[in-house]
Amino acid sequence: MEVINIVLDFLRTDIFTSFGLLTIPFLIGRQIPKLKENFLKIDEMACRLIIFCGILYTIILLISYSYIFIFMGDENNEYAITNRATGSYAWAYWAMIFSWLFITQPFRFKLVRKNILIRLLSIPFFLITLEQYVIFTTSLHRDYGSESSSDFHLLDILDTIPYWPLHLLLKLGLFIGYVFLFQWISKKIKRNKVVS
Repeated sequence: MEVINIVLDFLRTDIFTSFGLLTIPFLIGRQIPKLKENFLKIDEMACRLIIFCGILYTIILLISYSYIFIFMGDENNEYAITNRATGSYAWAYWAMIFSWLFITQPFRFKLVRKNILIRLLSIPFFLITLEQYVIFTTSLHRDYGSESSSDFHLLDILDTIPYWPLHLLLKLGLFIGYVFLFQWISKKIKRNKVVS
């Protein structure tokens, strides 16, 4: 189960978030005439990767819940899953499960991939998940923020600021590497189909 959670976190934080962050520079890069062709190729492969990862994320999540429900035999987990799936907030539970599928699959259409306005409007959905949104709004509503606690120190936050740009650059670099790896694997698969 831990491996499944690591894979889901990887997809959520390193693939989906990086795609959201990478969308703005790619949309700007598409406007530069000398670089337009290269940016369009990379953007096309990034969209294919996102489509694939959206399906993969949903399948892995459904398999993990099925595994917990069927094979674990723990009554607490079974009750929790059943209560979430059929309870009063079942709509949020199912929306959370299928959110990445619904967010990523419109990128199959050329209209969505090429329209700058639609791409810009999709960025927040890649950066903030439904689960994070619920946690954030609940924390604000119930005043669980760090301001209400006695151990809030501004210097602790200021110490982490220099690492943010490095973290973002690392995320973007890794995502571009994943896109090129995905493109390389796709070419190998196509080449093997032609030979066979």
